[in-house]
Amino acid sequence: MKVLKSFFTVHFLYFYKQIFFTYKSVRKIIIYYIIIVMKTTLSRKTLNALRKEIKRNQLALIIGITILLTLGGMFINISSNDKAFNQSLQDTSELVTRLYHFAKNMSKEELTDYMDSVVRDLPDIDVISIVDKNNNRVYHAHHELIDTQFDGTHPDFSTMLSDFLTENNTGPSGPQRRTYSAIYDDDGNYEGFIMIIKLRTSMRNVTIRTVLLFLVVTLAAILIELAISATLSKKIKRQFLEFAEDLEGTKFLVDSMRANNHDFTNKLHVILGLIQIGEYEKAQSYIENISIIQRETISRVMNSIDNASFAALLIGKIARASECNVKFILDSNLHFCSQDIAIPSEALVTITGNLIDNALDSMNEMLHSEDRGLKQNELHFGVMTKPGSLLITVKDTGTGIPEKIQKQIYENGFSTKGEGRGVGLYHTKLLIESLGGEISFESQEGKGTCFMVRLNSITE
Repeated sequence: MKVLKSFFTVHFLYFYKQIFFTYKSVRKIIIYYIIIVMKTTLSRKTLNALRKEIKRNQLALIIGITILLTLGGMFINISSNDKAFNQSLQDTSELVTRLYHFAKNMSKEELTDYMDSVVRDLPDIDVISIVDKNNNRVYHAHHELIDTQFDGTHPDFSTMLSDFLTENNTGPSGPQRRTYSAIYDDDGNYEGFIMIIKLRTSMRNVTIRTVLLFLVVTLAAILIELAISATLSKKIKRQFLEFAEDLEGTKFLVDSMRANNHDFTNKLHVILGLIQIGEYEKAQSYIENISIIQRETISRVMNSIDNASFAALLIGKIARASECNVKFILDSNLHFCSQDIAIPSEALVTITGNLIDNALDSMNEMLHSEDRGLKQNELHFGVMTKPGSLLITVKDTGTGIPEKIQKQIYENGFSTKGEGRGVGLYHTKLLIESLGGEISFESQEGKGTCFMVRLNSITE
């Protein structure tokens, strides 16, 4: 007998140690994980706001950088165009000077025709003017100015190291950029100068075309970046939703373990009492029975529910019901298949969790009421899916809902439980309706309430 008693004592201590320390270690790990995550991540309630904030900042950053790059590119391009204009004017001036050297002995009419052809062949040049050493215009692209006196300023090439000079000035044709090129005879004597002119209006048109081109390219770049940003935003949203589901499932796993800890403690007290009074066979039978019941319950939930977060919630609520001395009865047709209907896990957990909590609260009120008698507290839970539809039922044997307040239970802030309550059913109804579903109930005061949730053809 002593040996048998020692065996059960050791078995009891080992059983207690395994349950307590396993739960304690796992709980610490999970809670530590949640604390770390919550310190570095916003709550589920602000995930959408975070996603929108990231999207706004991303768009502002993309557009800002694109505009800055565009402005920088335009500035560099316009500066390059100015340098290219100057070099083009100088090269053209050198070419025209050489051409004039061979044509200067032509008659006035021949020279005019010849230089007109040169102007036509040089599309980047607006005006060519040839002025002799007496400041008389020998040729001008505007023929009415031929043989007129040039009264503008021009460089004194005798004091310059170069035979070319480019500057901005104003002439009969308007604001312009000029390149002066000195003309010398075969003996090196100064004969005058040639002006190659690009009008500022022409240069402005080139600049405007450049700016418009950059604006079009910038707009196209922004549109492409917006498309990429939208794709990235959707990807971030999916990742946030997946993370939220994992976090929600972890939360309910912790709740389940906490409730199971209390339940195990109660069962251990029973085992300890049976051992102390010498009922060793009953203790052994009790241990075997509770192990079988626990395995069967978890196995049935896991086999009937293919959503991990939803299954974890139910296991936790079953344990909590046991703590509240409520018999949690699963419907015989319990079945949930994620492929039948697309509903976010967090929505499913929120809806079911709120309805079960309300049912347990109602039966807790019945437990403390004076007229509860010998009534057995029971909570019947059912969930069924088929392609395109979902039905959830939560039936309790609690206090029921008085007929006079049945129309108020979905109002925000309405509660019979005191201040700071009354938001659960309000938000549950809003969530169900946002998913295209409906919630209804049947209740009889003093006997209980049954809530029913129907969802059809839900798309994420």
